[in-house]
Amino acid sequence: MTDRAYRLGRPEVRGAVFGWRPGQAACVGLGAVTCVALCNLGGAALTVIGVSILLVGVLAAVVPVRGRGADQWAPIAATFLLGRRRGPWCAGVAVHSIVVAGRQVGSLTWPDGRSTIVLALQARGLRALDDEPQAPGEAIASWLRGLAGAGAPPCTVTMLTVTRRATPAADAPWMDPGSEVRSFIAVSSGSPQSALQGLADAVPRSSRLLGERELAALLEERVEPACGDLLGSDLLQRWRFVEGPATFHAAFVIEEWPSGDVDEQVLTPLCVGPDRRTIAIALQVEELHRSRQRTARLRTTAAADEALADRGGFLASAESSRNTARDAERASEQAAGHGSMRMAGVIGIDAGDATSLEAAASRLLADAGSCGARLRRCDGDHRRGLAATIPGWCVP
Repeated sequence: MTDRAYRLGRPEVRGAVFGWRPGQAACVGLGAVTCVALCNLGGAALTVIGVSILLVGVLAAVVPVRGRGADQWAPIAATFLLGRRRGPWCAGVAVHSIVVAGRQVGSLTWPDGRSTIVLALQARGLRALDDEPQAPGEAIASWLRGLAGAGAPPCTVTMLTVTRRATPAADAPWMDPGSEVRSFIAVSSGSPQSALQGLADAVPRSSRLLGERELAALLEERVEPACGDLLGSDLLQRWRFVEGPATFHAAFVIEEWPSGDVDEQVLTPLCVGPDRRTIAIALQVEELHRSRQRTARLRTTAAADEALADRGGFLASAESSRNTARDAERASEQAAGHGSMRMAGVIGIDAGDATSLEAAASRLLADAGSCGARLRRCDGDHRRGLAATIPGWCVP
């Protein structure tokens, strides 16, 4: 059986000229205006100050610090200094039972009226053990695309994978227990019952909806039982992590997906470690006309940058040439009627102390490198990053 190849999208750089962000252009523009104003006032001292300000603006625009520019760090630092540093994330969240298809299942109700239902996937650990290993993934992908059809309720779907060190066997406590891996699908909408229609046919028969106690346990297991759950615990946000009463947490964003042709197990290295990880992939089906408009804007910007580069005598980089080719391929697929799916990936790490947290973060970065993904640590904004790893998180 031949594996089916997939190609994940590239990160989009929103800018006007040469892929510059508005913040980068503002840094250079403000430095240039200040330099001209000081030079016009006359005097060698003011001229030196003006040129220095211009150089600082250029450096702030083009020199990244830990993968991000000064214009990107500024709002994060301001939010961290001025925002709420301690306390629970969300008030008014409740876990209760609702009836779905004649069964009592657990539902997470948010302050904005939306509800979340979580389905536990029961799958074998090795793909080779299944007769048709690709069938479940392709069936779920078809169900996701169907959510964008006419009359389908708007909803958010999150694929969750939770890992932790397994419990040692009672008859062999000296053996390494390895890792325990569990997978879930969280569906959030104003009417989750209707959003779940058809999902039962897309997942293996052994999968089941979580009950009220199971859903509450999924929220509580990331912190100590006596502290409640991750939503209601008293948490202190620090720059490098979030500190709870007895646990430490950090979040990472998948900033760049693996390039080239991949299969459905491309992120397997992230999902097999013994650390307490929560890998959350939020999926949203994009309407075809919006996907076409977005691709057209990207191609137009790339063409304008290429024309300016040619006129200035600059050579196109290998990355820009690759992105141009991929955007052209995507436009051809959309012309044939194929839409796209937007993905956002966040990984949360939970540990008992700061030292263990940093060791787990190092192992996570190494695993991400082995599968070709590039992660960015949510320094200064771990609360929002960790919130994205909660099933069905809705901003209150």
